[in-house]
Amino acid sequence: MKITVAGVGYVGLSLAVLLAQNHEVTAITTTPAKADKLNKFISPIQDEEIERFFREVNAGERTLHLHTTVDKEAAYSSADLVIIAMNV
Repeated sequence: MKITVAGVGYVGLSLAVLLAQNHEVTAITTTPAKADKLNKFISPIQDEEIERFFREVNAGERTLHLHTTVDKEAAYSSADLVIIAMNV
């Protein structure tokens, strides 16, 4: 399943990381620098589990099907499911 998660704060990023273990996940943010960090599996937030997952990905010990973008068309056009996790 292709899933898009809008918002990469504590809730959105946690959902995206957990779902990316078994699904193709696109996270969308409005901040290019945050997207760049996430695409390198560097967490922009302090969270012990996310940081551990990302360390394991960077060490080749775990696979996450996670890509982050600021491109709305790319994020939403092929999604089977969209999760909105934003503080508005």
